[in-house]
Amino acid sequence: MKIASAMIMAPVVAALLSSCATAPTTSTASTAGNAPAASHEVAPLQLIQKIPVPGVAGRIDHFTAFPKKRLLIFAALGNNTVEILNTFQAKVVQSIKGLDEPQGVLYVPEFDKIFVANAGSGRVNVYDGKTLALRKSIEFGEEADTDNLRWDEASKRVFVGIVGGIAMIDAATDAHVEQNLKGSGGHSESFQLEKKGSRVFVNVPDDDAAVNVIDRKTGALTQWKLNGAKANYPMALNEDDHRLFVVTRRPPLVIVLDTETGKEVARVPVGGSCDDVFYDADRKRIYAIGGEGFITVVQQNDPNHYTATANLPTSVGVRTGTFFGVSLYVGVPATGLEPAQIWNYAVPE
Repeated sequence: MKIASAMIMAPVVAALLSSCATAPTTSTASTAGNAPAASHEVAPLQLIQKIPVPGVAGRIDHFTAFPKKRLLIFAALGNNTVEILNTFQAKVVQSIKGLDEPQGVLYVPEFDKIFVANAGSGRVNVYDGKTLALRKSIEFGEEADTDNLRWDEASKRVFVGIVGGIAMIDAATDAHVEQNLKGSGGHSESFQLEKKGSRVFVNVPDDDAAVNVIDRKTGALTQWKLNGAKANYPMALNEDDHRLFVVTRRPPLVIVLDTETGKEVARVPVGGSCDDVFYDADRKRIYAIGGEGFITVVQQNDPNHYTATANLPTSVGVRTGTFFGVSLYVGVPATGLEPAQIWNYAVPE
């Protein structure tokens, strides 16, 4: 995932967001009814755990998890490692070293394999989930800039975001299969797969901030534009309500698109420099992790109306994580004498 270099305004934005850390922010184009007064209410997420990750320097990129074994796995891009944590023991239990700018990481329980996308070499490494032995290194070319990884249960394939589209790996054989799904030419950032349909939604900020919609059966390509917003990196999908959540950085917004028409139905301000966003289907919430130091929580009032109910402080540089169950885990880079850490924000029961 590419990171914009301009962080000059981060302290100003952080101060503004901090002043309303638990108060709802609203947009006339995206809210309905009376916004809840959250100042006296329990925060939608509460920090309950900090897990130190000693010896990890630099940027932390994407995550994957195996909740049944309480394992959390993340790409330590700046450290050229993948770190495996046991969240119950609250410590690192294994590491994969000697990688080349690891960005995307995916654990597939059915095959007990870990897939790691190396942006520097354009390879996806496949590791045995028990021994961490390297099973295969799949070449896509240095120019591919391999990034996000997604699992498609129906086809038993791993989908890989690359420059120019989406590649696919057969998880059983570790083979690069068939032709790549061709996009509009730019680097594929976050993408989401329909489970009830055949489309892939792909953020392509290089192509005038487009969302590519690719049919994985026919290869047909459609483009949706974002009405002037730029730098669309993270994405989440609410397939039941036919809503796609695209987060931009210029300006920092979550833009809600109708997946049946491609039209925008709402936009809500969020914390800046966001690199991961998640949809909590049980609570109808969006969690946007902003690198300027906040998690913005957006409530879905109904499929067309949304309210930003909280901006929860984290730390500058925290921009990636993963959400499952009742926990949002975020990666906190090392600063000064403080080691890198994983913070667990839990939904209050």
